[in-house]
Amino acid sequence: MHKEIFINVTQHEKRVAVLIDKRIEEFYTERLDDINLVGNIYKGRVESVLPGMGAAFVDIGLEKNGFLYVADVVPGMGSYEKLLEEGVDEELMKKAERQRNLPPINQLLKKGDEVLVQIVKEPISTKGARLTTHISIPGRFLVMMPFDNHIGLSKRIESREERDRIRKILGSLKLPKDIGFIVRTAAQGASEKDFQRESRYLLNLWQQIKAKTRRSKTPALIHAEYDLILRVVRDIFTVEFNKMEVDSRDDFKRVSRFLNILAPHLRQRTRLHTDKVALFEKHDIEKQIEKIYDRVVQLKSGGYLIFDQTESLVAIDVNSGKFVGKKNLEDTAFKTNLEAANEVPRQLKLRDLGGIIIIDFIDMDYADHRKSVFKTLERRLEDDKAKTNILSISSIGLVEMTRQRVRESIESKSYQKCPYCNGRGIVKSISTVSIELIRKLEHVLQNARSREVFVSMHPEVAYYVSSPEKNMIKPLERRFRKNIRIIEDPNIHIEEIKIEERNA
Repeated sequence: MHKEIFINVTQHEKRVAVLIDKRIEEFYTERLDDINLVGNIYKGRVESVLPGMGAAFVDIGLEKNGFLYVADVVPGMGSYEKLLEEGVDEELMKKAERQRNLPPINQLLKKGDEVLVQIVKEPISTKGARLTTHISIPGRFLVMMPFDNHIGLSKRIESREERDRIRKILGSLKLPKDIGFIVRTAAQGASEKDFQRESRYLLNLWQQIKAKTRRSKTPALIHAEYDLILRVVRDIFTVEFNKMEVDSRDDFKRVSRFLNILAPHLRQRTRLHTDKVALFEKHDIEKQIEKIYDRVVQLKSGGYLIFDQTESLVAIDVNSGKFVGKKNLEDTAFKTNLEAANEVPRQLKLRDLGGIIIIDFIDMDYADHRKSVFKTLERRLEDDKAKTNILSISSIGLVEMTRQRVRESIESKSYQKCPYCNGRGIVKSISTVSIELIRKLEHVLQNARSREVFVSMHPEVAYYVSSPEKNMIKPLERRFRKNIRIIEDPNIHIEEIKIEERNA
């Protein structure tokens, strides 16, 4: 497989596309007004304790108080799977099983207590951030757990020889006995020097966090997780990838410095994009991204999937469409379902869908066919770093599953409730339309002969791009030496942009 990572950076947004054989498999975005919070460490104050819910609300300085469950307070329980999105060994799971009888939350915390907490789930809709006191600090090969003395290996490292090799290396490092470590999947093949360098880096970082905690007033951000680009370099970019290409010179230098510390051997696989043609346009990524937002996903056979995202669950309907098969109805249903079972996990990752998910496969009469479709779905879900639980396929083709939801889906971040239909549908958000406008203007201005370009748009979009805080238009005028005239049109659809040249 030919695996590549492409990183597009603009003034207002960072985007990462992971491609396998030229086909987009993972897509991530981060905007200035929507920074990732998962992994951030805060010094917070308990605002209220709710024994009936077994939880406490903690003020960490955000708009909404964070939510801290009793299971995330009890020493030794851990929440590694939530932060790592990877499996851990059986010993840790048995340890958690033994500690199911939890004490009341009011025996552990009281109002006014100061606590060091970490966000494991971002605020979503009306809910505040999910917190834990089990701090986990991830590196490329190791995750350090300052409040646990457990040392474990990712279950995805299956080779017994490799597991034994890593255990011997960790045993020789003389790590502190009161601090725990989990070895990540990416550590396969890492040398003793790699482990030594990273453990020293993580331990120094923890000393800095402790020092900042002591001198900070509550509430305070103590440690911020890396931005999207460095998280991708740390967690995704491995020797399995042929290359990683970045279209920002500053971020390319930043990535290079980061790799010098964590993975020097990968620097030669990193490229700076310098072509005039936009990075995502050159590699046909923009068209693939647009399809992520489609409700209907076409299958190669002629069948299709329909995605409906509601407040409580995600429903996925499988349809045979134009595919009629060659033998009979059962054969058609089976082949369409097999193709759907391969495509659904890919779509879940691309759209970053989580929570309860119901897949309605086409009815199949044969139990062997249902079993084969289910096994295919299970196998493809193994490649998903987000934790999933899946129930067996029913006699009528329904599969119930859950997928770890750490943050809002791609659709929720990029679209808003439609003002034209009282919330019954969705349209692209103003920030999304504005960023698309800038891309279209860049394309037009490159070839424009006139000194002036007139752009008609909805007043809300016009206000967004022209506001002093955003300042999205002036940099383009200076860059292309053109005048851009904004025309507000209240009758135009909020997603619609009209660009025309006029002679000065």
